[in-house]
Amino acid sequence: MTLQLPLFLSIVLLVVSGCAADVATDYDANANFSLFKTYQYQENPDVAVGLDAARIKKAVDRELANKGFQQVERDSDVLVRYRILEGTELQSSGPTFGFGVGGGSYGGGGYGVGVRTPERIKEKKFGKLNVELIDAKNNEVVWSSVSQRQLTETMEPADRDVFVQEQVHKMFEEYPR
Repeated sequence: MTLQLPLFLSIVLLVVSGCAADVATDYDANANFSLFKTYQYQENPDVAVGLDAARIKKAVDRELANKGFQQVERDSDVLVRYRILEGTELQSSGPTFGFGVGGGSYGGGGYGVGVRTPERIKEKKFGKLNVELIDAKNNEVVWSSVSQRQLTETMEPADRDVFVQEQVHKMFEEYPR
C-alpha cells in the first residue's frame, strides 16, 4: 500500500508537467531533416533588425550550430524565418459578489450580501516567439515552433535575453533528427 502512493504521485507529476509545455512544435513528417546542413535568414534587408529580433537570431544561431548547421550567405538548404506574434489579453478587476448565511445562539441567524464595483479592464500586450525553417528548394515550411510563454513589454533587457535564449533552446529540443 505504501508503494502505491509514490507511484501515484509520480504519475500525477508526469501528467501535470506534460500539460505545461513551454513550446508548441510542428513539423513535416515526410521531410528528410538529415539533408539540411546550411541555413540563411529570410529577412527584408531594408528593415532594421530590432533588439528582440537580434536576440532571437543570436539564440537561433547557437541552437542551429549545436545541431550541426552552418550559416551561409546564399544557396542554403533551409531558410530561417522568425517573428514575434503579437497578442493581447484583457485583465479585469472588480466587481465581486458574496453571500453569506450564519446562525447565532438563541435561535438567531443572519445573512448578508456584498458587492464591490467598479470593474476595471486593462489590456496587456505580449509576444510569443515563432521560428520556422523553410525548405529552400520548394519554399515550404518543414518545421515550426511557437513559444507558449509570453514576452511582455515590461521585461528588463537582461530578462528578455534569458527569456529568448530559454525559449529558443526549448524550441530546438523538439527538432527532429
